[in-house]
Amino acid sequence: MLAEAPVSLWINASEGPRGTGYHAHQTGQLFALRKGLQLIETPSGRWVQPPGWIGWIAPRCAHAAQSFGATVGWSLHIEPAMAAGLPGGPHVFATTPLIRALVDRLASLDAPRAAFEERRLRLAAVLIDELAASATTPSLHLPMPEDKRLAAMAAALANDPAMPDTIDQWAHRIGMARRTLTRRFARETGLSFAQWRQQARLLKAVERLSLGESVTAAALTVGYSSVSAFIETFRKNFGCTPARFFEEDAALPQAKKKPA
Repeated sequence: MLAEAPVSLWINASEGPRGTGYHAHQTGQLFALRKGLQLIETPSGRWVQPPGWIGWIAPRCAHAAQSFGATVGWSLHIEPAMAAGLPGGPHVFATTPLIRALVDRLASLDAPRAAFEERRLRLAAVLIDELAASATTPSLHLPMPEDKRLAAMAAALANDPAMPDTIDQWAHRIGMARRTLTRRFARETGLSFAQWRQQARLLKAVERLSLGESVTAAALTVGYSSVSAFIETFRKNFGCTPARFFEEDAALPQAKKKPA
């Protein structure tokens, strides 16, 4: 631990995968990995966090976490009053050069000295303000339905999105009319079955790529028969190709074009 509340910074490292059961913090938690990948899960969805992105868990939000491979990163706990401008649920933010510089400066204040406390608070306040005002980033979120039968189906597909079963086959398997499944799934996730399955495949691909799998292998693993189709879908969703996704500036928000 590198600082005391109301801002507490931890540097974390693990030589292998780690997982936690459902738990909650009284404080808000910002966290990022310089190496490895993390999956955050709540009853309402899953969030994939690759290296270089910043995750957020709101105060008292129940969640579970699973890391993949060796990991190195940091975790910043902040009091609820400081977190008012950040989302009320989990979120994954893209970073910017300013955000990375703020984090580096916070980490450099590694001595538990009272003289650093006010500076930590000021730096943390600027970091939070930058994140709260950041542009919308590509979605690394997979919403999960609440209905128990749909949730079981979604969990199976999220874990293995290459499963070829059609919506009719799933409807038969879980004992639900196709029309009911389609309507209820869209209402509870905000996505059609086809849109949700594509999102599940892309997020699983991010997971595989983070572990060093080639673009071709990742595409086939998540159910694409055409690598070129996978690359194009990935680019449309994330704004860059799979090969560039983990480059330092690839996840920066795209500047909005001025109206003509």
